[in-house]
Amino acid sequence: MSEELNRFQIQLLLYFLNADPKRRTVTDAARYFAKTKVSVTRALDNLEKRNMVQRVEARKTVLTRYGTQVGEKYRQQLEMAQRYMQYQDLTPDQAKENALSMLTAGFSDEFLNRMEEQEERMRIKEIFAGRQGFCGSELCEQLKDRSYFFPFVIYREHIKNGNNISMGNKGFEHPCELIVKDHVGMIYLTVKTVSALSGSSGKRMEGRIQKLQYRMEDAFLDAGKEGRYVYFPASALQFISMGSGRGQVLHGSVCLKMQCSVGALHMPESTAVFTIFIS
Repeated sequence: MSEELNRFQIQLLLYFLNADPKRRTVTDAARYFAKTKVSVTRALDNLEKRNMVQRVEARKTVLTRYGTQVGEKYRQQLEMAQRYMQYQDLTPDQAKENALSMLTAGFSDEFLNRMEEQEERMRIKEIFAGRQGFCGSELCEQLKDRSYFFPFVIYREHIKNGNNISMGNKGFEHPCELIVKDHVGMIYLTVKTVSALSGSSGKRMEGRIQKLQYRMEDAFLDAGKEGRYVYFPASALQFISMGSGRGQVLHGSVCLKMQCSVGALHMPESTAVFTIFIS
């Protein structure tokens, strides 16, 4: 938050944002917060200097357009922080007190955005708790429009030499990105160079994932490509919920086919299982 306000100034801003218009006076605010009128007046003087409030007739105080914008942002952040803290098993009163202290501490917008993303994950896990089968489109219907970053693993279709991790797992940067817009999601993977021994010559070669297909119902469809990114719809993912409480993890998987730029002779097309984890 660019404006650094103290605890009581934030509380006043939120009070005048939400109070009944008839109760937007110094007297009513003082009564509401159990403060003296002098304390309220001093805080309002400070907010007025910042162009957040304006005194009008009948001793009323109103928020300016700028004050409304700042107050609304504080309100959203406070509500998000309260939900996050309640997911940490704090009581509603404790969550409200700690959330207000957090805003007063002046954490950066980046930090609060990360907290909001984590709060969103907790909310989603609660919605799908115990579900043993749902698809990515159901997940995205519940998610807010934004970007999310999730860890993932690409598994071999069959275990080889005691290892079930596909070579394709090294062919992408981690984590993956889920972009949700209008409650429709797209999984984005960033391609990177892979170094491996040729399946035919045994020589070390370098290549990149050149083509990726994802399974949708009974067919393999081509993933989209945009520069270093390949992408496919989150609706292709099939999810299950594992564990419970804070240890709960949502697993979303889809079958992939991948081709490398060095050609099928050296690195044959492989089939693998892409799995993301929401924890």
